Amino acid sequence: IDDMKLDASSKVLDVGSGFGGPARILSVLSKCSTVALEIQPDIHELAEELTKRCQLSNLVKHSLGNILDCELENLGDGPGSFDGIVSFLVFLHIPDKKSLLDICSKMLKSGGSIFVEDFYCRSPFSDIEVDSLQNDVFCKDVPTREEYISYTEAAGFRGVKFIEKSNEWKGYVTERLEKFKENKARFIELHGEPTYQSLLHFYSAVAA
Repeated sequence: IDDMKLDASSKVLDVGSGFGGPARILSVLSKCSTVALEIQPDIHELAEELTKRCQLSNLVKHSLGNILDCELENLGDGPGSFDGIVSFLVFLHIPDKKSLLDICSKMLKSGGSIFVEDFYCRSPFSDIEVDSLQNDVFCKDVPTREEYISYTEAAGFRGVKFIEKSNEWKGYVTERLEKFKENKARFIELHGEPTYQSLLHFYSAVAA
């Protein structure tokens, strides 16, 4: 919020907004107006309902669509209308980073900024890791640090800051997995064995 200089006059686009949590937090803390773009209809509908329950519909507007092929004119006031774009662990699912970042650049006002939390390739992946990324995490063609910066600059962004958070995230996902295992009985009681096993597989893959 501070780095992007968000305030009540700011308009923000959240790409791949999920259930809308980050969009609501941004708007609560900075009073900015946020358009929350989500590709999955069921998640979009629930996110909209949660925003209503939080009485934040005046600040957070939900939109259903894919950033790569949706009608950009229908997002906020269209291309060139946003002060900021944010995305949290979503870009990793979109292999075509060039097109993605080009579109993001088009959606921003002159001088606008973008904040992306994402995966990148620190060292060559093994065949097992490639398979897990594609089939468990649903991402492929993960760029290196240098490639990511190059794609971002090619889309017209300047002053790119690449903040390394791998160690912090490794600690978080490892702790999450252990706590999940510890609460197995309670989780299964509430959500069932199949859901537990599915999440266990995903959490294990991410922590590996």
